[in-house]
Amino acid sequence: MKREEIIETIKTARLKGEVPDLSNKDFSRYDLSRLDLRGVNLSDANLSGANLSGANLMRADLSGANLTDIVAIKTRWHGAKLDKATLAGLTLLGAVFDSVSFNEADLSGMNLYEARLRWSKFKGANLAESTLSEADLSEADLENSNLSRSDLKSAKLMQANMNGADLSGADLHRAVLDGATLTNIIITDAKLQDASFDEADFSQNNFGGSTLDQVNFSDAIMKAINLQGASLKNALLVRADLSEADLSEANLEGANLSQSNLSQTNLKDANVTLEQLSLARKLEKATMPNGKPYKGPAVPTKPTGKKEKRRATASGLAASLSRIKNIKKDDDET
Repeated sequence: MKREEIIETIKTARLKGEVPDLSNKDFSRYDLSRLDLRGVNLSDANLSGANLSGANLMRADLSGANLTDIVAIKTRWHGAKLDKATLAGLTLLGAVFDSVSFNEADLSGMNLYEARLRWSKFKGANLAESTLSEADLSEADLENSNLSRSDLKSAKLMQANMNGADLSGADLHRAVLDGATLTNIIITDAKLQDASFDEADFSQNNFGGSTLDQVNFSDAIMKAINLQGASLKNALLVRADLSEADLSEANLEGANLSQSNLSQTNLKDANVTLEQLSLARKLEKATMPNGKPYKGPAVPTKPTGKKEKRRATASGLAASLSRIKNIKKDDDET
């Protein structure tokens, strides 16, 4: 099928009000540059080695298509469907893939440095060993995707859905995942230093033994998370919900626990100071570093004036610290 025939086929279908159908065709190494392929059905087509530079593929259906070794400079992909397509090994630096569907596609080993992938779908997609450093994946759907050993340094993943994603061995250094949903993820050997997870949802994850130094978990939901033996040195846990979490044997040296919820949290043998714990908002039913349950101070009389309220707050903090010290003293005596 020659280039002129492709153009004529598309034109004829559009005049009839039909979707141009080029599915299952072999366009390997074809010159399709600058063609208007908007909304064209190219599902299961062989486009390996084809030149798609400058082509308009907006809302085109490329499901199951073979796109290996394509040339795609300034190609327009917005809203295209590439479910189960093969793009493994491609280099598309700075490409714009906003609102594109890559569900179950093979994107392994791709270089998408600084690419724009906002609102795109990657459910079950294979992104193993891909380069996504400084890419914008804001509000992308990466549920159950394979991101193992991928390079996500400084990537933007705000509000992204990453439930069930495999991030084992991935490099998330300085990545921003504020507001992201990350339940049931795998982060074995992942690098998370200096990453930001402000208001992210980590509920019920297993991060036991992980290195999470200097990570920003402010306002994060970390209920019932397993952080046994994890390193959280200098981590920001301000207002984080760590209720029912397992922080036993965790290293919290220098971590900021201000206004955090540590109710029913297991802190047995954790490396954390009494001063740090005194800043927590809740410690009810927590297991303290000495293995004993936390016993809060007696409930004070409700203050009426502003001065009384300030005094009561200061007294409450002092009482909490005193109670924790007494627990430690009792433990030392036993």
